[in-house]
Amino acid sequence: MSNESVNNELRAGYFDEDQMAKTRGRSKRTLRAERQRGDGPPYTRDGRDVLYPIGGYRAWLEANTRRPVRHRSTS
Repeated sequence: MSNESVNNELRAGYFDEDQMAKTRGRSKRTLRAERQRGDGPPYTRDGRDVLYPIGGYRAWLEANTRRPVRHRSTS
């Protein structure tokens, strides 16, 4: 098994920065700003590469789910 195929297998449960930007419809610049503020999905680094665990992204989405506010009746 080549080093590249081992690396691809290990990264199978992760989005790279390009994939995450496309998935979320955001720019890589926005993702970087979120990482700096600490308010984006969880991530890890492998050298210079930023990787987002897919399970962590799903958990982050769940944790940030908003419920609609009920409108009060004015009658």
